[in-house]
Amino acid sequence: MKTEKQYKDLTIREFTKAADIYESSHAGIYEMCKDDYPYISGELAKEDYIDLLDCGCGTGPMISLLYEADPSRHYTGIDITPRMIEVARAKNLPGVTWVVGDCENLPFDDNAFDVIICSNSFHHYPNPQKFFDSAQRVLRPGGRLILQDYTAPAPVLWLMNHTEMPLANLIGHGDVGAYSLDEVRRFCGKSGLRVEKLERGRKFRLHLVARKGPVPEPQRNDSLTRKEQIKNAYKLTGSKSGFYDGMMTYSTLPGKTICRLVWNMDGQKNLRYLEKALSGVPQDFEGKLLEVPVGTGVLTMPVYADLPKADITCLDYSEKMMASAREKAETMGIANIKFVQGDVGSLPFEDESFDVVLSLNGFHAFPDKEAAYRETYLVLKKGGIFCGCFYIKGECGRTDWFIDHLYGPKGFFTPPYETRESLRQQLEQRYEKVKTTAVEGIGCFRCRK
Repeated sequence: MKTEKQYKDLTIREFTKAADIYESSHAGIYEMCKDDYPYISGELAKEDYIDLLDCGCGTGPMISLLYEADPSRHYTGIDITPRMIEVARAKNLPGVTWVVGDCENLPFDDNAFDVIICSNSFHHYPNPQKFFDSAQRVLRPGGRLILQDYTAPAPVLWLMNHTEMPLANLIGHGDVGAYSLDEVRRFCGKSGLRVEKLERGRKFRLHLVARKGPVPEPQRNDSLTRKEQIKNAYKLTGSKSGFYDGMMTYSTLPGKTICRLVWNMDGQKNLRYLEKALSGVPQDFEGKLLEVPVGTGVLTMPVYADLPKADITCLDYSEKMMASAREKAETMGIANIKFVQGDVGSLPFEDESFDVVLSLNGFHAFPDKEAAYRETYLVLKKGGIFCGCFYIKGECGRTDWFIDHLYGPKGFFTPPYETRESLRQQLEQRYEKVKTTAVEGIGCFRCRK
C-alpha cells in the first residue's frame, strides 16, 4: 500500500498531464465527469446559495457552467494540482477564486460556504474522514455537501479496490479507493453531517447530499440568522416606510417598482446582495464596528440589535438620514451604539480604531472616492475586515442607463464609478483575502487588512 504522499504525488502527476485536454472532446476517461454535472446542477437548484466551493475542481468545468448561468454568486474552486488551477484561472471568470490546495485540509475559514460540491474527486483522497471533517468545518450551519463518486455492490467494490485501482496506480493514476454506502454514511456521521440522500445510481455512481446541522437551538433563540435579520429590516419599514427605506428593503410597492425597473432585482436578488455585503460581520461579533454611511439604518439596525456586546459607531454626512437611524435604534432598544456626523473623506477617528468597517451603498455617492478608500483603510485595525457594497458599472445595462441619465445628473451618484475588475484591483492594492462579486449592478466585497 502506498503512503499518503505517494498517492497525492501520483494524483498531481496524473492531472498535470491531463490538464490541457481535461475539458476537450478527447479527454478519454475524464469525459465521464460530465455525466455528474446535470445531477449536481439539479441539487443546487433546490436551494438558494451565495458561496460555493468546488472540491477537486480540476480546470473548473462545473464552475464555468454555474457561472454562465448566474455570475452573481461567489464560486471558489480548489484542486491539489497546480496546472489544473493554472488552466482554470486562464478562463478569466471575474470574481471566481481559484486555490491550489488539499481537500483533506481545506484552507478556508470556518463557516465560509453555503454549499460544497465534489465530483469524481473523492476516490483520490487517502484520508476520506479528513475530507468530511474539513468540509463540515467550512460549511455554514444548514449548508450542504453534494458529492458524486464511485460505489458498487460489495463484490464489485472489492475488485475495484484490490484490482482496478492498484493497476491504475501502476500506470500513473492517483486512485485510492471507492466506498460502500454504509462507509460513506459513517464518514458523515463522525464528522457531524446529516445524510439527506445517499444512493447508488447507474454506472456505479454514488449520490450523496449531506447537511451541516443548524446552530444549536439555544443559540438560535438568542441570535437570528443573517437572513432573518435582513428580513426583519424589511418588516421594520412597514406602513410607515419612506420611499428610501422601501426601496432598500424591497418592501413597498414603489420600492419594488424601482428595484425591478432600475436595478433589475427581485426579492431574492435583493436578499442575496445584502447577505453578501454583510458577510464580513460575524454573527457573534463583540469588537468595534464602524458603519459609514449609516443612511437611515434600515438595513443594519436589525443586525446590531443582535450584537449586544459589540461597540458600534455609525457615521453619516446627512443629519436627517442619521436622525432616522437613531430613531430606529432607540425603538429597538439598541444601547451599544453611537452616532457621529462627519465626512468619510476625513474620518474623526484614530488610526486602527475598528475591527470591522462596513459600507453599504455609499461609495458610488462619495465625491472623493480615493479619500474614502484611504480613510476607511486607516481607521481599520490590522487583521480587520472591510466589507459592504455599492453600484458598479458594466454589470447591468439598464442600471447603467439610469445612473448615466438620471442618478448622476441629479447628483445622487458621483462618477467615476468602479467596475467589478477595478473594484477588485482597488481593494487588492491595500487588502488581502479580497472577495468580490456582483448581483446585477451591485458590487459586494469583503477583505482583510
